[in-house]
Formats: sequence, C-alpha cells, structure tokens
Amino acid sequence: MAKKSYDLLFKLLLIGDSGVGKTCILFRFVDNTFQTSFISTIGIDFKIKTIEVEGKKIKLQIWDTAGQERFHTITTSYYRGAMGIMLVYDITSRKTFESVSRWLRNIDEHASEDVERVIIGNKKDMGDKR
Repeated sequence: MAKKSYDLLFKLLLIGDSGVGKTCILFRFVDNTFQTSFISTIGIDFKIKTIEVEGKKIKLQIWDTAGQERFHTITTSYYRGAMGIMLVYDITSRKTFESVSRWLRNIDEHASEDVERVIIGNKKDMGDKR
C-alpha cells in the first residue's frame, strides 16, 4: 500500500454569487495565476494544494462552486464534510453583499455545525468602482 503524502486533509469550499471571483481566488492561491477573462463555473470544480504548517503536510482540497441559482441543489450537497467555507462577495456590487445573509443561511442548513466560516470581500483592486 502506498504511503500517503500528507498528514492532514482539509476540505474547503468557496461559495458566493456568480462573478464575485471565487475561481480567481482559487487559481491565485493554488497556481499563483490570475485570469483576466470571466469563465463561469458549471456545477463544481476543485483544486488541490499541499502546504506545510508547523512541520505537518496539510492537503487542501478546495472546491469552487457555481454561484448561479440553477446549480444550488448540486452545490449544497458539497457543504457536508467541509471543514471550512469561504463566502465571497464582490466589494463593487452591493447585490452580492446583500446575498451574504442568504449564503449564511445555506451554510446553517447544509453544513456541519462546527464548520469554520470566513467572509471575503473580493475585487479590492477595483475599489474605484464602488
């Protein structure tokens, strides 16, 4: 049997309205790249990055969810088993900020009670469009 290459595995989710930059955050963190074109995520996608913290190798399985309402039933099933959920909104779009409460309710309904949550205001580089 092959020895696993990590000490811990964390399943993380990126959620939020369509177009807030979830995929850009994922690509920047995992591949250190930035996409200038907008390509909507269909359903769900994921990337893996292994980091080292205090001598332990931690494998991060980061799931990028589609923000469109039509994919809601698909993506909420991925909340189960998530150890952390990153809720992203676009600081240049009041509508996406107003959706934060709805996304938090989704977390309450579909994720485990002890899931860690963080709210991320994205697109700081476009602050002049606020």
